[in-house]
Amino acid sequence: MVFIAVPWSKIPGAVKDLDPWDSRIVVDTNNPIEAPTFRPFDLGSRASSEVVTDLVPGARVVKAFNHLQPSLVAGDPNAEGGRRVMFVSGADAAANAEVAKLIDRLGFHALILGGIEAGRLHQFPGGPLPTLNLVKFG
Repeated sequence: MVFIAVPWSKIPGAVKDLDPWDSRIVVDTNNPIEAPTFRPFDLGSRASSEVVTDLVPGARVVKAFNHLQPSLVAGDPNAEGGRRVMFVSGADAAANAEVAKLIDRLGFHALILGGIEAGRLHQFPGGPLPTLNLVKFG
């Protein structure tokens, strides 16, 4: 499992010499913005993970770990008697399940939203779910 966690404009350079991907799971933790200015990138009508998928041919790309503020991801996954929710989206159901298992082992609650296109829901900017600090009870 490979995590991509670099500024958006640096992703092509970070992954260009790492192939072959051979069905490895690539976790796309990024959002199409440039820090620290938070300047959004125009992806046309594509979800950011679709763009990442093109950069890692043969990989099974899963979008996760991208919607919470870094302090919440690094902090205690338990909150108010429940577990913080992390969203998971990817085209490969088995890869989604593997990432969800990792999220659960880390103490968070994984919520699989669907395919790679569903990553748009928790993509910042544009999606309705970024920065939501949801908690799963029970």
